[in-house]
Amino acid sequence: MKKLWSLDYIRVKDNIKELVTLFYLLGLLLLGLVMQAPSELLEGLKTILTTEGLLISDYMEIGGVGPTLVNGSIVGLIGYSLVKLSKVTFNGPILAALFTMVGFGFFGKNIYSVLPIIAGVFVYSRIRKESFKTFLLPALFGTALAPLVTQIIFGFGWGVLPGVFFGILAGIIVPPLASHLLKTHNGFNIYNIGFTAGFVGLLFTSILRSFGHDSQAVLYWGEDFNTISIAIFGTMFISMIIIGIALNKGKLRDYLEIVKHPGTLATDFVSLGGFANSLMNMGFVGVIGISYVLMVGGDLNGPTIGGLMTMVGFAAFGKHPKNITPIMLGVFLGTLVTSFEANQPGPILAALFGTTLAPLAGQYGPAIGVLAGFVHLSVVTNVGVLHGGVNLYNNGFSGGFVAIIFVALLGAFKNNR
Repeated sequence: MKKLWSLDYIRVKDNIKELVTLFYLLGLLLLGLVMQAPSELLEGLKTILTTEGLLISDYMEIGGVGPTLVNGSIVGLIGYSLVKLSKVTFNGPILAALFTMVGFGFFGKNIYSVLPIIAGVFVYSRIRKESFKTFLLPALFGTALAPLVTQIIFGFGWGVLPGVFFGILAGIIVPPLASHLLKTHNGFNIYNIGFTAGFVGLLFTSILRSFGHDSQAVLYWGEDFNTISIAIFGTMFISMIIIGIALNKGKLRDYLEIVKHPGTLATDFVSLGGFANSLMNMGFVGVIGISYVLMVGGDLNGPTIGGLMTMVGFAAFGKHPKNITPIMLGVFLGTLVTSFEANQPGPILAALFGTTLAPLAGQYGPAIGVLAGFVHLSVVTNVGVLHGGVNLYNNGFSGGFVAIIFVALLGAFKNNR
């Protein structure tokens, strides 16, 4: 494939990638710090840090907007620091991981619950006698299992050490299982670690249930944060488009290179189309996501912001307007003919996070994408019970099953016309 820029241009932009990413992380942190009085901020953070964090725990509702912004940004900064320490380039997968970490810092991950998972992946790298940076992405995305740590500490009341132990053990399991499961859906489920975390969560939840310790999903869902969320994140997404255009010196034609790709794992838009175009794409995808929530009369809160930030992150790593809109349309159409309402928590999150199946639309066309979104809506509402809410990437878990089915059927029909 034709390269859009010279290597010299890309090399100059490496520092800019880091600075732009840091700009957004620090921006959210500073905004969170000034939004509320120090006493309210500390009290809100304390509440966030001592809650179980199971799906669906809206930290905006639980702890307030300011503490949630602080928590989410620090979770992202932990990931950012690991990337810098590992001396890994800020490419599409890294951007996807960092923005996803920030997003889930709004509902389920907190400043310390992510650390045992990361430590577990580090232990695995030592067992394999390989560099930790080889497994950096499983470490970052594997923090999907952060609620396992907090559930054991606070939900079961076992204390810090057992929570840390189970978190490390889960982190050890994630990398080899993720590598194996990727083959089952051929990269058509972008949230492969979410699929993996679902199985890890299923394993631990099943064992714990057999000893009488059950975990069940919860529902904390804020309804009064639309105005502030639009102001913060609408501005963020539009700024990404503006900064991307500025870095690209006003050249919009090259952006079309991105939407030509189906988006299957692993499609690094930063490598294929450049950081500027990827940043523009991140902004466009964010605007589409926030527009969908508002059009169906949904709520902008911790979980939906988490969905938007995840979409934005993966807009550097597989998603673009052309392959996500059929999935979202399929979910919406599903709400018209089933018992679900489009503005309910589950269907809204299915529309946002269900874009994990974007490669199906990108590879096989919009009709298949719509059908995949339709099916995903039904599947995702039934798989959460398997892991008891300890896997935050529930749509990635569901998306893995949907992708496996579609890939198998489409492959069979293609080979037997």
